Amino acid sequence: MLRTSVKTLKALIPKWVRDKVPAGIKTYLRPIYLSRTVVIDIISACNLSCPSCPGGSNRKKSYSGRMGLQMFRNIIGKIAHEEPGATVAIFNWTEPLLHPETDKFLAAIKQYGLKSRLSTNLNVLRDADKIADANPDGITISLSGFTQDVYEVGHRGGNIEIVKENMKRLSVALHKVGVSTAVTVYYHKYLHNLHEVELMKEYSESLGFSFGADWAYYMPVERVQAYIEGTLSYSEREFVDNYFALNIRQAVDATLPFRSEPCHLPTTLLTIDCRGEVQLCCSVYDSSRFSIGSYLNTPSEIIKERLLNHPYCRECMRHGLHIYTSWHGHKICSVYEEIAQENVRKKAFA
Repeated sequence: MLRTSVKTLKALIPKWVRDKVPAGIKTYLRPIYLSRTVVIDIISACNLSCPSCPGGSNRKKSYSGRMGLQMFRNIIGKIAHEEPGATVAIFNWTEPLLHPETDKFLAAIKQYGLKSRLSTNLNVLRDADKIADANPDGITISLSGFTQDVYEVGHRGGNIEIVKENMKRLSVALHKVGVSTAVTVYYHKYLHNLHEVELMKEYSESLGFSFGADWAYYMPVERVQAYIEGTLSYSEREFVDNYFALNIRQAVDATLPFRSEPCHLPTTLLTIDCRGEVQLCCSVYDSSRFSIGSYLNTPSEIIKERLLNHPYCRECMRHGLHIYTSWHGHKICSVYEEIAQENVRKKAFA
């Protein structure tokens, strides 16, 4: 009842008034009016080595394997009890369609009355009909080009022709079943691939998919910190400097006016890996440093306390990385757009 009332009130207040509300008050109210998102990796691997993602330079994890369906059901049951109305997204750093039972995981989320989301590079699609039958609320297809030479720079190890064929198969399967799944093709914009944005937009929309494009940015937090502190490897730094329109140094420097703002991730998002371990947030990668504890075996109040008081958060916020990693929807968006566009212009005249 309280959540509904706050949501209604928010809709009635003009945006310019909401923008003047102190960040601390917004952070306090956000969990009330905004349903929580739970991000779960159901498998420990990805089939690509994208250089802007930690899988690009570190294919080894501190564990290996995939989550069992029964453990997943137990986790979803606890989420449904503690976070009614939550959205469960079965992706973070890995490729969920590598799991042979992805459709069953999506169906389990629905069975508990929760919303389900899937994000994929779509280089693998074992059975489009099963995914369509599971009827996830949303599917995001991430890519960075229309032709292979362009695509493989940002999605190293992938094949765009396979992706386009799988997009077609998925479209046919969804239309055949007539489900309500919203599919969005999300194009990562780099300096080298801007000329193919419209080609992919046209193709995506011809299949009945929505299309979005935004500036690629570097992740995870610990690698961004390594970059700004000068400890990132030469090969990784070379890619960052030569391909990102959203220059990392400029983007981090631009967070300076906002660094006192609290981070909203601990209260609005929960991240669980394929072992069932809660991670500090979706923006960190190293499970040996950032595991909070077993989701099933740790009381929710202890999880919340650990998330809100982890020592790394102070370090992250000191650099403004909590703003950098959560910039979509933030007022810094316009600043980042200016940074990216200026670097595009510089490249054009270089």
